[in-house]
Amino acid sequence: MILIIGGAAQGKNEYADRQYGDGYTIIHDFQNVIFEQQKKGEDAMKAAVSLLEEATDLERLVIVCDEVGYGLVPVDASERRYRETVGRVSCYLAERATCVVRIVAGIPVRIK
Repeated sequence: MILIIGGAAQGKNEYADRQYGDGYTIIHDFQNVIFEQQKKGEDAMKAAVSLLEEATDLERLVIVCDEVGYGLVPVDASERRYRETVGRVSCYLAERATCVVRIVAGIPVRIK
């Protein structure tokens, strides 16, 4: 599995499509998947574990996720939980990824 992370509007999706568009399964905006799971009361970490366990070709799976933990700490408790969850799920995915790329201003930096 390949994990691509970075801030909003940094070029992550474009990079993923350009590098892995053919023959790979790309999940864009994974932070939104986590948001929807949390909104439904589902356990996002369990869902991430299941995603990796159930992937038919883990070597050809690309997950693109915003880093949402920067900036001001939200006043709303549910927003703080969301940011915490995205961070923890991203750490879990990064540990299991064969490659982690961080996109900064459109420039890919391989960090694993």
